[in-house]
Amino acid sequence: MGTSGPETATHASGVAMAQLLSEKSDDISMSAQTTGGTAANPRLIAQGDIDIAQSTDWAVARSNSGGDPYGEPVGKTMTQVLPFMTLEYYLVRRTDDALEGIESVSDIPQDGSVSMAFGQRGGTNYFAGLDGFRLSGIDNVEDKYDLQSMSWGDQGAQFADGRLDMMMVYGVSREVLTGWAQEAGAQADVAVVNWEFDESDLANSDLPYTYIETPAGLWDRQDIRMDSIPAVGVGYETIFPAEVSEELGYEFVRTVMEDIDAVREASSVLSRAGPDFAQEFLLPSPNAPVHPGAEKYYKEQDLWKDGLTTLEEYEG
Repeated sequence: MGTSGPETATHASGVAMAQLLSEKSDDISMSAQTTGGTAANPRLIAQGDIDIAQSTDWAVARSNSGGDPYGEPVGKTMTQVLPFMTLEYYLVRRTDDALEGIESVSDIPQDGSVSMAFGQRGGTNYFAGLDGFRLSGIDNVEDKYDLQSMSWGDQGAQFADGRLDMMMVYGVSREVLTGWAQEAGAQADVAVVNWEFDESDLANSDLPYTYIETPAGLWDRQDIRMDSIPAVGVGYETIFPAEVSEELGYEFVRTVMEDIDAVREASSVLSRAGPDFAQEFLLPSPNAPVHPGAEKYYKEQDLWKDGLTTLEEYEG
């Protein structure tokens, strides 16, 4: 199983699932392998470098359709199997006098006078930022704004000392706000810059995201002035290539779900993982089919929901 960097919750979940399957299943023996990241994992599966992966619903849909950053379908059909975590992306700005009056993304001047960053260019985070603007009615973001690419740590540091006016941040599973964002918030007051779309806008789009409202109270020592913050949600999940048998897919989901506490204990941000979480965050998308083994399990447990795409439907 490919995961991500060694210090990530994605890797921790993979290690926990691999240990659990190896101990509890007679049919599956697994190990977790660090990789370049969740967006890279569908291509690694297609190349035969890994068998399955921890990745995202976004990567399943984009790797199947050939959307950015893949450019073309990766060569094997990817399927959704078991959601375990979400990231919730939104924008914040400094509260400097020059930025007063910027309450929503359409208020941001398009003359390059406001600097912003979405993390490093090319990752899920960067496209989530671009698509948040697109959903808000603003295209060609890179041409209209001073949009910079940098690591999360550098982004937080530049925001804190005033070199960066605005940045995208993210919560994890509606439980925590990332440490680098909290560190920036400890040195500079922040205000939320609202996206200009609602749940129905996102549901009716062709974009592979989930509308999530994340608690504003996750910020320490900040007066955000709202209870929850609308965010572009990306679901993190185990993914399989379609060629994995229905029997192994079913065994994987059943075994993990029957001992889900072993996964929850791997990281605090995995505490919501389980049947209800999977039902909520399986992504309804024509480009993100659910693996047949997972489909069988979810239907048996009355967890299947309208709008999900079966592999049979996807393949026509």
